[in-house]
Amino acid sequence: MIPTPLPALPWQRTGNHWVSLPCIHPRDGSIHVLGVLHRGARGAVEFAGHERFADGTGPALARLAFTVDGTAQPLAPNGLAWELAGEWLPTFTGSAGAVLVRGTVFAPYGRDADTAGVVYAMSLENRGAAPVRLGVALEGELGHRQLRVRSASTFADPHRAMRTADETVVLKGTALPGLVAL
Repeated sequence: MIPTPLPALPWQRTGNHWVSLPCIHPRDGSIHVLGVLHRGARGAVEFAGHERFADGTGPALARLAFTVDGTAQPLAPNGLAWELAGEWLPTFTGSAGAVLVRGTVFAPYGRDADTAGVVYAMSLENRGAAPVRLGVALEGELGHRQLRVRSASTFADPHRAMRTADETVVLKGTALPGLVAL
């Protein structure tokens, strides 16, 4: 038996029956890869911010971004404090300027979760003396897609990110028929 080496980062991870989030960065809570089970492909289709997502050095697929009074503020420049709620929900506490940020990253499941999805749930609290104007955004980059059965196979077609009329962002490949869109 060949042992599997430990990952370079102590990734946070979560998921459900349809979606896996195996690479949630411990420093800033960004999602570097998201996998979707595909019955027809008999494997997982993975979307990532960069082809080297496993070492956490490239751009994230999804990352929280904050502005306080119009100035960009990094989430927890000194790191996040992590806990697991219910033994599978990664929760974090950090700050963006004077704003305390508590968050949970999860993929809902159960009887009423008919659509696979991912949620960033946040609680924001101004710990400063004066009121602030706070902006929260989700940023990211689609830089890599692959099919994983036993090992990864990169998709050859170009990536496509598009915004629909109702402001939904769709990530997919350009080949037809496509296996999955996110």
